[in-house]
Amino acid sequence: MSADAFYKGYRVLKGTSAEINQAMEDMNLGDWNTNEYLLIQNSDDGSEREMRFDGRQFVALKLPPSKYIKAKNALQRCALDILMNPEITVAAILGGYGTGKTRLAMSMALYHVREKGNQAAILGVREPTGEGQDIGYLPGSAEDKTNYFFAPLTQQLDGGEFELEGLKQRGVIDTMIPRFMKGMTYNETIIVCDEAEDFSKSVLRLVGTRVGRNGRIFLAGDYKQSLTDRSLNNPLLMMCNAFKGDPRFGCIYMEEDVRSDTSKMFADLFQD
Repeated sequence: MSADAFYKGYRVLKGTSAEINQAMEDMNLGDWNTNEYLLIQNSDDGSEREMRFDGRQFVALKLPPSKYIKAKNALQRCALDILMNPEITVAAILGGYGTGKTRLAMSMALYHVREKGNQAAILGVREPTGEGQDIGYLPGSAEDKTNYFFAPLTQQLDGGEFELEGLKQRGVIDTMIPRFMKGMTYNETIIVCDEAEDFSKSVLRLVGTRVGRNGRIFLAGDYKQSLTDRSLNNPLLMMCNAFKGDPRFGCIYMEEDVRSDTSKMFADLFQD
């Protein structure tokens, strides 16, 4: 797989108003994938605009209320549009350090379940070691061991561990590791996969085939942080290339670290 074949889910159009208008007139819509995004950057006034190709035309983004969650940049707006769209059942929210992928995926899962009632439950899934190995080496009970891995998901809850426990008791949220998902079906559930770059092909297929009636799956990850395969043959990237153009699939790769200026310093450290 070449770098050019890495599907990021969007294209950028830069120029003056006249140049942008001409490019839009000349554009061959047959070259576009369903749910691919066009980011327009106007040099005349510095404005930005994002649109999604719905298979026939470019349409405006649909975002959640800003009082619930607000995007920090254009690519986050595209990610939120993917996560808002009920027709997109497989959402790949990818990106480097501090781009907000886990926050967006978990927050929008909570939005659909708690705020809107579109699904009944959330299942957080994370691979313990990146190899599917046993978690027995960690101290504590099975629940203690799995909770350890879901600290990044817990951070997205305003009430932290206390809110997580309350949601668990009400059956709204549960956590799982892939090796225990065989034979299971999750209806009315959003499966949120964190650190999905460490899923092998077999694990990715296993988790994806657990999605049941009125279910969705949100995958957050970055192949560059994988413990097993940092190449363009990472299964998560291969999935994006295989699914692109399917109306049930949406993908966006975010590249701006929005966590902090200090985080950006370390994100750029020791880059190959």
